[in-house]
Amino acid sequence: MKKKVVITSEFFGRFSNEAERLLLEAGFEVVGNPYKKFLNEEEVISIVGDADAIICDLEKITKKVIDSAPNLKVIARRGVGVDSVDVAYAAEKDVLVARTLGVVEKPVAELVMAYILQIYRRIGESNKAMKEGSWTKILGNSLEGKVLGIVGLGNIGKELIRKAKAFDMEIVYSDVMRNTEAEEALGIQYVSFEELIENADIISIHAPLLESTKNLFNYDTMKKMKKQPVLINTARGPIVNEEDLCTALEEGLVSFAAIDVFDVEPKTDSPLRNHDNAILTPHNGTFTKEVFINMDILAAKNIIDYFK
Repeated sequence: MKKKVVITSEFFGRFSNEAERLLLEAGFEVVGNPYKKFLNEEEVISIVGDADAIICDLEKITKKVIDSAPNLKVIARRGVGVDSVDVAYAAEKDVLVARTLGVVEKPVAELVMAYILQIYRRIGESNKAMKEGSWTKILGNSLEGKVLGIVGLGNIGKELIRKAKAFDMEIVYSDVMRNTEAEEALGIQYVSFEELIENADIISIHAPLLESTKNLFNYDTMKKMKKQPVLINTARGPIVNEEDLCTALEEGLVSFAAIDVFDVEPKTDSPLRNHDNAILTPHNGTFTKEVFINMDILAAKNIIDYFK
């Protein structure tokens, strides 16, 4: 009897059928997302009942979902974060949780650099002025010598460091675990979290969402930012307190913010919408055609490899 792969992802196969072809050729039955949208818990449960494997995005794979699929052996995430999956319960039920490592790091780092260049060179403002018929030279800032602080030295943080090095930035990082090997290889300096927020011109968050990182960037944290830095979050929304960030932007504690992730998604009513010194994007970090195809293929291969 064929193993069944149920696709709860709304984006799987959007640009290529290569991943589905791999699964079919390997002898799997493949069932797509019939709703063609981001699924809530009830909708996920309605389609995974006889699944041997699931390919998901950020829809919640909860204890109830796992219990509703008694044959489930693999949950393949299109991405690297697993906070949307009840990993502990999956382990308890002997269900493997796989990620698409090596696929998302570069595009997320590209987005962060795009934010930095947009903010520092004030491209949007210059474009707006020109289109309004005004030849106004808007003074920006150079990146050379600016201190980039990386909070969380995972694979995305390391990729960002490689890209930022090309702009001659000084780079420091903070993490729960010091990585001397990365320090030597990448030419970066470890500092405490307190030192980082006090001295960085730009702070980019790449930490996972844990109890210890939830609300990590609150008003008290932002009051300690001596350089009124640019704050960038492409990790997880709840790491930054949105209301506190609004206050910090208004008071000049943070000069500019670039936010790609939110406490609830999708979110169209963020209070940050009212701030000209904030750039908001709808969780676009991995949103490129190439990444979608590669995530599909790696998620499929993770399932194929497991059952082999």
